[in-house]
Amino acid sequence: MANPMTSPIETRISILTLTEDGILVASIKEQSEESYEDARENGAGLLKILDGGPPAPLLVDMRMAAGQSMEARKYYAEHAGQWSTKVALLVGSPVSRVMGNIYMGLNKPKVPTRMFTDEGKAYSWLRDA
Repeated sequence: MANPMTSPIETRISILTLTEDGILVASIKEQSEESYEDARENGAGLLKILDGGPPAPLLVDMRMAAGQSMEARKYYAEHAGQWSTKVALLVGSPVSRVMGNIYMGLNKPKVPTRMFTDEGKAYSWLRDA
């Protein structure tokens, strides 16, 4: 049974939530430049939302993001399995597409990760077992 939707947690660059059907959502704020410290704060926030429960599928809406440090990408690639079973990167802008491609190509995330331009398809992929 899915957890009820949690109250959002706001970090410097993101709004983090858990949907009624158990999907974590990280919505990156407009024009955010993500640092290593931001990545750690987001990871801690996602763990807090899970409240000791198992990892869950994660949608990262990075359509409005402006940049991400190499250290932040490395942190996510190495630690995402603590809070996520798989990750859908929702992109739209040229910057977000480049960020997604670099993350997937160079950082080799340890959990299944796909990039999407369609939010519905991203959620559908996350819901598939």
